[in-house]
Amino acid sequence: MSKTLRLLTLTATGLALVAPQLHPSAQPAADPAEATYQEIAITGPSVAAETKPFAMVGVTWPVGVKDVHAKVRIKQGGQWTDWQPLHIEDGHGPDTPEGNPGTEPLWVGDATGIQASATDTAGTTVKGAKVTLIQPGVLPSDTAEATEPQSVESAASRAPYPMPNVWSRKRWGADERLRNINKGCSRPKYTKTVMAAFVHHTADRNDYTRAQVPAMIRATYAYHVKTRGWCDLGYNFLVDRFGRAFEGRYGGAQLPVLGAHTESFNGNSFGVSLIGNFDKVAPPASMLEATARVIAWKLDANYRSPTSSIVLARHRVNTISGHRDTKATACPGQQLYAKLPWLKQRVQKLMGGTVSTPIYRFAKTVGFRSLGQPFWGEHKTRTGWATYFGTRDVFYSVSTGAHSTAGVFRQRYRRMGPDTGLGLPTTEVHNGRVAGTRVQSFRDGGFYWAKPYGVRPVTGLIYRKYVAIGAERSRLGVPVTDLYKVKGGLRQKFQHGWLTYHAHRRTVLVQYRSGS
Repeated sequence: MSKTLRLLTLTATGLALVAPQLHPSAQPAADPAEATYQEIAITGPSVAAETKPFAMVGVTWPVGVKDVHAKVRIKQGGQWTDWQPLHIEDGHGPDTPEGNPGTEPLWVGDATGIQASATDTAGTTVKGAKVTLIQPGVLPSDTAEATEPQSVESAASRAPYPMPNVWSRKRWGADERLRNINKGCSRPKYTKTVMAAFVHHTADRNDYTRAQVPAMIRATYAYHVKTRGWCDLGYNFLVDRFGRAFEGRYGGAQLPVLGAHTESFNGNSFGVSLIGNFDKVAPPASMLEATARVIAWKLDANYRSPTSSIVLARHRVNTISGHRDTKATACPGQQLYAKLPWLKQRVQKLMGGTVSTPIYRFAKTVGFRSLGQPFWGEHKTRTGWATYFGTRDVFYSVSTGAHSTAGVFRQRYRRMGPDTGLGLPTTEVHNGRVAGTRVQSFRDGGFYWAKPYGVRPVTGLIYRKYVAIGAERSRLGVPVTDLYKVKGGLRQKFQHGWLTYHAHRRTVLVQYRSGS
């Protein structure tokens, strides 16, 4: 069965089924036999209605309506539950102008009937209100468990706290086609850097099982996109009560992806939401520990102190803050909010105290005004470490030291990749020994630039030969092409000749143009 939007109407006389219409996202689900999405218009005092099975419910209403009171009751196991109020979503900040106000979604597990109410302060039914029912289906991967070991502590002298085990979007079953539903949402948006972490709770239930969590995230993803009109799942990360972390919003967990979690504070921050309701119940220790590891990894990579404060959206906030620190809201729940001091100290311990990596020391020497802020925080590569700043990329290994790439050199090096061909840089970009040239040396080669030819890499045995004969000062001049294949080997063209590598003999032949 394809995923369709079934528009239903709950009225005082019963349940009226309108002809099904194809939803913009109507494409085969990961498990089309089980995944469904339904919207029900609340047009008056609703009656109990039988529905297809669903596992998550939420209520929305038109923009501009204030002080809505929403509640639902559901049918489970043949019995109707009592009425249950839904938490009003606390202003995460929609990505798109057409975003709809609504409640937090509520996981109900397995239900086959719904009765919903959405009224204003006068008790009048809100015109245009809808209740959404989502059945995310069950995937074989939902019961999979991690086998990768996790780091527990970080010594003060080592590089940034390593990335903890995080379930990727692919692993929890994200349907990436959903991101094409709302206008302008197919590509992720990025901010300049990561300066702060905002802690949330989903205001959901706390008695879910391990196997239900991936489905809960898939359902929340569908609710945020289809029902709320957002670009994607609002949070950058989620953590369950079993101590497992999950990648939320698409775009690269390592990068400063713009989320929809804390309204005007979304820029230059990330949101991590603990799955559950912590107004009256404290989050378990395993959940807090997993949250601390995610925050430690993100803050340490971007050189932020977990115990300091920064300015965001013209307000000073702590580097680790709760959602309620930015507006009048109960999120992340009083019991979780009370744990923030512990969380800050735990993150500080995991990070090992003061930032002291070679890349950070290089950045302080050069100056962040020159480098810009970290965009892709310090991370391990195959041959060393790297941090991509706003205007330069800095690389480090024990053998090469810390050096940066900038401008057209950075662009070309990014296209090649730091782990292939050239190796890591061993110098900064500098003037060549011939007027009008710029040069940068790498462990296994070099970049040479001249205005007519752009940046050209020279590597391997051809590079060694080129340096041996004088490089840019030689009769050959600067390179005008990259390496290209010829019969029996490789060749590179220069201003006044060629260098040819013969694979069989492992030798490099120098050839000059006639008259050069």
